[in-house]
Amino acid sequence: MPGGWKGSPNSIAALLRCQVPRELLPKCKRCRRLAVSGQELCIGHIGRWVSQPDKAGRAESRTLARLERAGLLPLELIALPVWRNLVGIATAQRAPARLALVQVWDRRYTEPMRWAQVQRQAINLAKQPGKRQNNTAYWYENR
Repeated sequence: MPGGWKGSPNSIAALLRCQVPRELLPKCKRCRRLAVSGQELCIGHIGRWVSQPDKAGRAESRTLARLERAGLLPLELIALPVWRNLVGIATAQRAPARLALVQVWDRRYTEPMRWAQVQRQAINLAKQPGKRQNNTAYWYENR
């Protein structure tokens, strides 16, 4: 009687037989990182990566991402309907509006008129008709 998984090409034993140690994998000629399959260079040196030009809202979106990673986005602000209603708006309009909300958040009690103004601008932006984009933003931008 054949031994169950021994002969299967999908068994862990079969996979381990084909495993190549990391030290033996081909390295990039320039930086010694792992090379792209069939190439002599890594993904950074092969020339496939192109930096995206800054478009409207990208810098603000990156600033929001840095604030979120540092834990500086107030959860009370993210829970507000004015923040959540900006979900489908394009990044060019959504990110600057949300960054303005974050910047005024700490002064909402000392400068209530400024807070109301920024909040009203965000509410009006969310009411604008137009094509809504899908949720391709960071998780905190889609709440």
